[in-house]
Amino acid sequence: MTKIILLDIDGVLVQPGGYRAALRATVQRFIGDFKIEEDLLTNLEKRGISSEWDMSPLIIAAFWEDVFSRQYIDLLSTNVAVAAHNLQNLCKVMDEPKFLSIPEFELVVGQYPAETAFHAGCFSSIPEGLRKNLLTSTRDVKRSETMRTFQHFTLGSKTYSETYQLSAEFEAESFLLAIDKSNISEEVIGSLKHPDHYLVAFTARPSGIPVGVDESNVGYAPEAELGLELAGMKDIPLMAFGKLEYIAAQYGLAPSTLVKPSPFQALAGTLAAWTGEELSALKAAYDWYDTGVLNGRFGDLPKSFELIVVEDTMGGIRSVRSAGEIFQKAGFDVTVRVLGLTSGIAAKAAAFEAADVPHFENWESLIRII
Repeated sequence: MTKIILLDIDGVLVQPGGYRAALRATVQRFIGDFKIEEDLLTNLEKRGISSEWDMSPLIIAAFWEDVFSRQYIDLLSTNVAVAAHNLQNLCKVMDEPKFLSIPEFELVVGQYPAETAFHAGCFSSIPEGLRKNLLTSTRDVKRSETMRTFQHFTLGSKTYSETYQLSAEFEAESFLLAIDKSNISEEVIGSLKHPDHYLVAFTARPSGIPVGVDESNVGYAPEAELGLELAGMKDIPLMAFGKLEYIAAQYGLAPSTLVKPSPFQALAGTLAAWTGEELSALKAAYDWYDTGVLNGRFGDLPKSFELIVVEDTMGGIRSVRSAGEIFQKAGFDVTVRVLGLTSGIAAKAAAFEAADVPHFENWESLIRII
């Protein structure tokens, strides 16, 4: 049977050490030399908070919440960078938190988790203006201090300036180039590229605009493309955040409404895997988004196929499960298989078990199932 396979990048095709290092470096620029435990990050992923653009402001907010809850601080700037400088000086004479607590809040489809935390009233000890500037607009490079800092570390200061047409605020190397490693062997690549397999990378990483569009790429960071090149898979279609930003801008949408766990990204990814055409897949997915009906290019798909996703967190699995239901209601004979890759991390395994997702420690065991 024809198999359409959606592959996450981080934790699946690539071991994302660069993102982890960039996250820690970003947070430490705002709160000082405080150790960020891996369990904290894994637990955020387990809750469905997988983007470092959300993790970094949430961790900073948790640290500041502890500071503000123990001491009244008057006349603090609402500018995140200025407040961070002042608070670091204050924390030198205060006891640091023993651990960071990020409160539970219900994720909202179409809204980024850090912003959801703000609207849910989390970290209420932080003055509202500062809290709003920290937790909202986390994908706006001109408004979010934490995003700008993180992008310096992921891309390197030179590529940061080229990507955003902004002056670098400090010198940094690209942690993605220096630290990330491929997670798949040549043997696994060969098995994935079976003639009956149609592949697409399916990620929330930033990326360029759709292939074939003759427009400026300014503001679109090629992080997903770097990951595919590292994994030896640069020739497969890509359905990443930059592609979603592009199509969202064409129709006046917020890209947060299109990224996984929304089924939009899985629908577009499925069609791109089959046709090899990213832009037409995005436009067809928008038609579904606008009308609730699969039409246009979706008619090119085979009437019967197996839809497989390999993920290390639940967001993409939810996206593909929802897309599978949409295909089935439209009359396609689709079998959905969701597969979790844990890399031996117990918290990821627990999250998959709770959601009834078969999971595997490594690609060598998983590829046999595909």
